[in-house]
Amino acid sequence: MATPTVILWDIDGTLVRSNGGRVAVTAFLHALREASELGRDLPYPRDSGGKTDEQIAMEVLLAAELTEETALGRLPVFREIYLSELEAAREQLLPDLCVLPGVPAALQTLQERGITQSVLTGNLEPVARLKLGCAGLIDYFDFDLGAFGSDHRDRTCLVPISRQRLRERLGVHAANLVIVGDTPRDIACARAGEARVVAVATGRYSRDELAAHAPDAVLDNLQDTDAVIATLLEVSTELQ
Repeated sequence: MATPTVILWDIDGTLVRSNGGRVAVTAFLHALREASELGRDLPYPRDSGGKTDEQIAMEVLLAAELTEETALGRLPVFREIYLSELEAAREQLLPDLCVLPGVPAALQTLQERGITQSVLTGNLEPVARLKLGCAGLIDYFDFDLGAFGSDHRDRTCLVPISRQRLRERLGVHAANLVIVGDTPRDIACARAGEARVVAVATGRYSRDELAAHAPDAVLDNLQDTDAVIATLLEVSTELQ
């Protein structure tokens, strides 16, 4: 039996971006304020690209001088409030999420070719589902095979989680995993999980900045569908 190819997509900066309304960030910070019980606003860190939601939350809470034990104890409250805030703001989130150019065509082409697609993201799973649902992209992904920030705070631990789900769900003991992401942390995550990685310069990082971290391929964007598919499949076959 041929080893199957599975494409694991990052979400923010790779598939979608904010139009500037910062709806998700606002909900995130409100949830942190309420969960911290400090009665004051907390800053969103500038260096957040590629981090998991709970890693960011922990960093903010620790910077606010909560103890690690206290901060960990506040995470369940943070998760609940964050999701609730985003669901309540769905009507504002819909126009604030911009699907990046070329994304629907790339996802559709891979689906037509029978390539399994899921997500590997720092978002909490229900937040990932909400964002992709609002963006009209949710039907392209098999969420049961992905990995999320709610699975582990350390993004470098997510690829093995996806591999385990492939084994449990499909009986697949080996798969050609290709990560697609827009940050150096996406690249590091793939390397830690012995997966291939295609970096796309659609987020905060330039092509040169991403190339410095030695991904298997770098794309400026996802607009050239033929080039995107060719790159993903070529990188995948290098695993075989």
